[in-house]
Order: sequence, then C-alpha cells, then structure tokens
Amino acid sequence: MAFANPPPRVRNSFVNDHEKRIEAEVQQIVTDIQRIKPEGELHCQFGDLFTDPEVEQYYEALVGTLKAAKKKGLIQFKGQILLKGMHDQVQVSIVNVNAKVNAKATVNAEA
Repeated sequence: MAFANPPPRVRNSFVNDHEKRIEAEVQQIVTDIQRIKPEGELHCQFGDLFTDPEVEQYYEALVGTLKAAKKKGLIQFKGQILLKGMHDQVQVSIVNVNAKVNAKATVNAEA
C-alpha cells in the first residue's frame, strides 16, 4: 500500500490543511448566521441555515462545523447535534461575534 504510512511532512501538510479548513468554516458559520438571521437578531433557525444555497455549497459537513463552532464557544444551540427536519426550528445563536478561532487547540484537545 502506497498510502499506509505517508512520510511525516505529507501527514503534517494534510493536518495543516485540515486545520485551516476547519478554522475557515467555523469563522464562516458566524458570518452566515449573521447574513441569514432575522433583522436585529443574533440567531437563525437551523432549517433556514441548512437550506440556504450559499451554505449548501460551502460546507463539507455543516453539522460538524456547527459542533466545532459550539465547542469553541462561538455559537450555541440546544442538544448535541442537529438533524434536518427534526430540528429545523431550533435556534442557532451567535455567542461571541468577535472571538478568534484557534483550530490547532481544538484539534489537539480532541486527540
């Protein structure tokens, strides 16, 4: 197998690319909630977020991004995971609009 044990620099490159993608998606989810939210509010409904055309095209795994953003303290919602249909009316709220994300700290904490 050619990819069973990639050299460390290839593995590190993959991890760095993945961390950058997570960081970008977590920052973008706050922007998308602000764009979709009702006027004057800091929240939107999960169903509105899930069916938004821009959101559909951008995220590789919206539910995973929401979970990561919640873990970083940027957003909050009831429960641990949101499912289309069942949780369409659940509010996804922005907790901290100005926080900077440290994807490396989260990845290390999960390891």
